[in-house]
Amino acid sequence: MFEVKKTASTEAGIPWPGSLYARPRLPVVPTVGDVPIVAERILEGCRLAVQQLGIESITTLGFTSALRGEGRTTIALATALVLAEYGVDTALVEMDLGNPQLGHRLEVAKYPGVVDLADGRASLQDVMRPISQGLSLIPAGQLHGSAPRVLSEFARAEILGHIAAAGHVVVADLPPLLRSSTGHQAANLMADLVLVVRAGVVAARTITEAISGLTVTPKVLLNGTHSRVPSWALKLAGI
Repeated sequence: MFEVKKTASTEAGIPWPGSLYARPRLPVVPTVGDVPIVAERILEGCRLAVQQLGIESITTLGFTSALRGEGRTTIALATALVLAEYGVDTALVEMDLGNPQLGHRLEVAKYPGVVDLADGRASLQDVMRPISQGLSLIPAGQLHGSAPRVLSEFARAEILGHIAAAGHVVVADLPPLLRSSTGHQAANLMADLVLVVRAGVVAARTITEAISGLTVTPKVLLNGTHSRVPSWALKLAGI
């Protein structure tokens, strides 16, 4: 169905899947209690979507949306899990500093984190929280004062570059582009950007307003379906 590209995973003997339902896995998807942290149908969609994005080119991949409630945090988490299960050492970075959700959702310590890295109070080793094999979370940390200032310091210190130099691909859960003081600021730090759009909810004019001023042209994931394979994955894949 798709051309299989040579990656670090294929060189390690772990084939990149030739179809959506070929699922060689390294880690088991973590659970909270007895419930997987991400539904299997969402992971299936992310496997297809990541193939279309092209794994070799990913260095920093941010997930944003025009507004809150469009599913970007879940899709960012699922994408990070998919990259890890195919052998990519992945750092999931919680950059929605004003409304962090991942630390609570994954039941890990919420600080130190991004804020502490930016302020020089913690090292990269201090903030990495192992989630599953090949996947770590860097939580937002405890925000004191201005989120825009923290992101400015985060950029000035070239922290994303340090994470990459340590051998990690970055998947970032970003704030929404509208009604957030840091939406565009955080998005413009990413080499690649995915805009999650909840189908049938967000107006086209809202999306146009949201992406105005971005320095990176986002790819669009249309989130909202009643079928087994999420329509946002099909949209990205061009199906």
